[in-house]
Amino acid sequence: MKSRKTLFAALAAFAFSASVVAAVPPPLNPCKQCRTQYQLCMNNGGLDGSRDCETPFSQCLISAGCPLE
Repeated sequence: MKSRKTLFAALAAFAFSASVVAAVPPPLNPCKQCRTQYQLCMNNGGLDGSRDCETPFSQCLISAGCPLE
């Protein structure tokens, strides 16, 4: 009887952990994050209205170790 409870508890823990892992979205690729930030910058007229999105984009790519586009 004790082994059934242990088995049930183990299965319940496994099912719970699997559901938690499935619910967490995968992290974004750092290069893709740079691209997303660049697109947001372009859509909003640049940083501080300067329309300069290329410089922060290049800095983001370099710091993330991505190839420059």
